[in-house]
Amino acid sequence: MLATALGLKFKNGVVLAADRRVSYGTFVLSRAARKVFPVNDHVGVAFSGIPADMQELYDSLVYNVRIYEMDEGRKATPSNVARLLSILLYSGRFTRFFLAEVVVGGLSPEGPKIIAVDAAGGMLEDDFAAEGTGAQLATGILEREFRKDMSESEAIELAKRAMIAAIERDAMSGDGIDILVVTEEGIREEFVPLRASWRPQP
Repeated sequence: MLATALGLKFKNGVVLAADRRVSYGTFVLSRAARKVFPVNDHVGVAFSGIPADMQELYDSLVYNVRIYEMDEGRKATPSNVARLLSILLYSGRFTRFFLAEVVVGGLSPEGPKIIAVDAAGGMLEDDFAAEGTGAQLATGILEREFRKDMSESEAIELAKRAMIAAIERDAMSGDGIDILVVTEEGIREEFVPLRASWRPQP
């Protein structure tokens, strides 16, 4: 899957991150595509894949989450969101296959959760996860440096280092990092630029 998306837990929440590049073959189509989104006040998702599929999948996910929350009378948890994604992806594997992989992160009654959902609907829960063409590079950093009960600032810095490692060696990833932090206070987003825009001198 194109690009890099990742997530990791810390003591009181989760961090999700993804780059902004969209590439088709050797052509960089966009340097400003958002791939990290909130689902509700305590759950977010980070995507890698084809933009059209990511957007359609996210729209379908939010629609189904809202229906679930109205029916159940409570907010969807990360496990609920991952399960809905799994159903959407698995049901379309022979008819409407989505070229997208997703990292779901957020807070549940049991604490912070990170769940990776692959393009066929498989779910894997762990302390951290990475998806996309830069996943191997990002996972190497996460595996070496992750530890339980990190602080929020430590987790954000680790997410940045893992994303930068992927961006430096994966041509499909690049052009800045979108970060989404989920805590009991809610969701906070930030953008990390990685290079200054080049302009010809007058």
